[in-house]
Amino acid sequence: MVWESPKDAMPWVGLYTAIASLICTLAMTVDVVQAFWKWKLWFPNVYFTLNASTITLIAIAMKLPMDLTTDTDDIEVYGAKFSGIGFLITMLANFLPSLGLMDDKELLMNIAALGILVITIVVNICIQTFTEVRLFPFARIPLIIFPLLWPFSVALTISQTRKQLEHRYNESRALITSNEEKNFSSKELKRYVKRHWIIAETHNPQFVVACLPVSSCYGVICVFLALISSLAFVKSIKGMRYNWFGTSDYKWSLKIVFLVQAFGIVVGSIAPIFRCFTYVGHYNRSMKWSKNSLNVFRVEKHWMQGLQQWKRTHVHSHIPGRRCKIIFQSIKNTFLHFCIIYHIAVLVVCKTICLVPRTSVILLSCCWYFFKSVLKRFKKNENTSNINESSEIEEYTRYAIQIDEDERLSNRLLRNTLHSITKLINASEEKEPHDLIMLLQKSIGFNGVVEFDNNEVPSLYPEEIRTCWSLVLVTLTTIAIALPNIGNDHFKRLLSGLKEGLQIVSHIEECLYVDVDSIKARKAAIRVWTEVEIYHTWLKIHLRKKACKENTSKEILKWLGDEAAKIVIQFKSSKKTSIDQSPNELILAGAMYKISQTILLYCHGKENWPNNEELFEWISTIIADVLAACFTNLPHVIKLKCHHHAIEKRGDDIQNAAQLLGKSEKILKILEARQLPNIDRESMVYIDKWRVLSKSQSTTQQCFAGKPRSSSLSESLIVSTI
Repeated sequence: MVWESPKDAMPWVGLYTAIASLICTLAMTVDVVQAFWKWKLWFPNVYFTLNASTITLIAIAMKLPMDLTTDTDDIEVYGAKFSGIGFLITMLANFLPSLGLMDDKELLMNIAALGILVITIVVNICIQTFTEVRLFPFARIPLIIFPLLWPFSVALTISQTRKQLEHRYNESRALITSNEEKNFSSKELKRYVKRHWIIAETHNPQFVVACLPVSSCYGVICVFLALISSLAFVKSIKGMRYNWFGTSDYKWSLKIVFLVQAFGIVVGSIAPIFRCFTYVGHYNRSMKWSKNSLNVFRVEKHWMQGLQQWKRTHVHSHIPGRRCKIIFQSIKNTFLHFCIIYHIAVLVVCKTICLVPRTSVILLSCCWYFFKSVLKRFKKNENTSNINESSEIEEYTRYAIQIDEDERLSNRLLRNTLHSITKLINASEEKEPHDLIMLLQKSIGFNGVVEFDNNEVPSLYPEEIRTCWSLVLVTLTTIAIALPNIGNDHFKRLLSGLKEGLQIVSHIEECLYVDVDSIKARKAAIRVWTEVEIYHTWLKIHLRKKACKENTSKEILKWLGDEAAKIVIQFKSSKKTSIDQSPNELILAGAMYKISQTILLYCHGKENWPNNEELFEWISTIIADVLAACFTNLPHVIKLKCHHHAIEKRGDDIQNAAQLLGKSEKILKILEARQLPNIDRESMVYIDKWRVLSKSQSTTQQCFAGKPRSSSLSESLIVSTI
């Protein structure tokens, strides 16, 4: 393919524009589908948000409206340019709620980048209009440019809105904290999660922005854009067989750009239109609320608070001289005056445009309310489920957050919010870890937390290495897999149960571990678990091959201890002298040595050496005890996940807490029937603290009591550490 001039490359430039437009359309489509799936009809932004990538894609998609060289006398070129501007307005309407997710710095950077792009587009439109090109009539220019500036007006309110939401969030959390108990059942934990979910959803900055008059006004505009684009799309499809290439430099790609952007307008208009018409359903309809909604000149406090605060704030400038400072203050105040006037004008215009849809929806809702009240007169008994549902909504209403006190959130919105989190919990309950539950049923206490490690086994390294739950569990499972003459079903079931258990253990450790040593031990365990689960190897040592060579369990345990000792000896001979510089292998080897030799001591303490099945079952019971002890941290972890310091991440964390609660409901019931040892919450986090506490209690002294020790074995253990 040879291009004789730059014009020959224009079809491919058009195709590039179409691909960028298609990516934006797909992102908007995914957001729409996800919102319908979760029944969030205010359509939060997940994929199509304002960021550097989105701004770049928008700039590429706006190639045709900004092109000054095309002939607008061609109806196809004119239609493509008009479609491009409509596509831009649709994209601005779509990602508007995502502004609420940004902190001040991120918002400033993104709005500045968007401002540069919008100014460039506006200047190009004006050049094409006020020259011989005559892209649009003069009267249409304000109608086209004004909607492009609305996101900047919304951006001015974000900072103050987030501060107010954070203040209300802390107030609502204080209500929950004051009623909080030390230990929760699964039922109480569900209530705890639901309360925080109501708080998180109603104080979501995206929800607040989606309910603004600007969002509703964008919805009204998108209705007309979608209708025009739908007709043009159908007409263009019908005419493609007669004129595919066109007369412009873009040739065949012009049709593709137009079709993609017209389709993008139709799909992208769904979210803004729904935000406009479902706004009324988000609030309790009262006479005062209806009057405020129809009063276009009512300016809400949070809409102007940020600008007024900036106006009162004294700017510490390094401008020398009193007169220069006076000039600077005058310029600043003039600019802020202009912003306030523009800000109020945007609000009044948007409220005026929204009068028609809001009035119609209010009238329809009043008719529906009247119709329901008439039907209630003919119903003698009220449904019990409706009574229970109403009482549940009343219980959680006090935790709902709204910026404007005159606007109370509707019961329908709260009901949908509760339904979404309840549905998530129920779906997680159906995915309960069956193999893990079967494994936990082998545990009747917490003695295994002591039995896996014996102080009579000397450490391979003079400095003590802190262990963690996952490291102990993975090491015990590795030893169980290496035992000879064990059926595949037994160790596959053990692997499956531990895999399900480690998924929950990872939540606990990730949430509670803050010290460096525990984090290092956890990383080492995660790394070796992949080997153990998939390849049945431990540090590239094949476990099942050794078991298939007719070795006894005693030989297997000694072999694992010797392999661990070799790794430590190699580390000692290296130049690294500090344990802080130790690789994962040293941590894994230290745990393997102590646990394998502890099991040897246990077996020597028996009158008869246990057979392979008995030893496998004993190790499985130890694993179950360790898992049970670790899972006592679950209520605390679920509560911690319910409040993240970042406002934009709270919803996701609460969803994770709900999923964790649903999966672990049966586990909590198992633990609820047990009597926990006298241990404080901070000590429950670490397995080392459990061992120290358990050894101080008389009930756990049975672990090694009355068990004879072999002098030859003790000597061999001491020799192997040298």
